[in-house]
Amino acid sequence: MKLITVNKIAEMTELSTQRVYEIIRLGLLPAVKIGRQVRVEEQVLKDWISRGGQTHAERRKSQAS
Repeated sequence: MKLITVNKIAEMTELSTQRVYEIIRLGLLPAVKIGRQVRVEEQVLKDWISRGGQTHAERRKSQAS
């Protein structure tokens, strides 16, 4: 298992680090917190990207089911 930093995710996706933190905070991208540091499992990130990310509407639909 490989864990990736928020900075690396921002670099890979060309998003700001603030946006990556927001996506994680909203629960759209699962992450783990180790002490004060936030990491995302590499395969989880790849899966999330391959699904095109998940919008708020998609998340609400899946929670309603």
